[in-house]
Amino acid sequence: MLIEEIKEYIDKITPKLQERFDKREKVLLVAREVIRYSGETISLSHRLKKREAEEKYRIALQKLEELKKIINEYPELLYGDVGTAYQEISEASIVFSMYFGEKLKTAEDLGIPEIYYILGIADAIGEMRRRVLELLRKDDKNEAENTYKMMEELYEILWTLEYPKAVVPGLRQKIDSLRRLLEETNHDLFLAHLE
Repeated sequence: MLIEEIKEYIDKITPKLQERFDKREKVLLVAREVIRYSGETISLSHRLKKREAEEKYRIALQKLEELKKIINEYPELLYGDVGTAYQEISEASIVFSMYFGEKLKTAEDLGIPEIYYILGIADAIGEMRRRVLELLRKDDKNEAENTYKMMEELYEILWTLEYPKAVVPGLRQKIDSLRRLLEETNHDLFLAHLE
């Protein structure tokens, strides 16, 4: 009798488990697409290819909506690549806005948890260093200085978020890395002014 009851229960929940498995596979696929299109948005923004960057960003946002629908249905699937996808789209939003003066999309606009957006801000500071180096290569020291000031201001804002690791996991390590990044960037600017 016991075995039959357990078998009956397992038979009843197997379709649900299969559906959850199928959704998990879909989540992984769509999250990687968000990551890829966000990365392409950032790369094209650095190359000042607005039209192409805008197109990749639009696709990333569409994929994000697809991802959020599944996560709303299966919140337990919000881990790993999904968090990374949320961070990447946040970073892409900031970089795209920085280069092309478009209105910034916040965590609320994107419909994602704030913690991933905060981590995306930290990652965007690294992309700003890339911009500073490119501007220095083009001998545009004024704009390089302006971008560096933006990096510093964002760092200061993030630094005020003195919460335990459980509140914004990974932020402390990113802030420590950003301090070194700012020092290196400041040194690069100093050397450029000597030339």
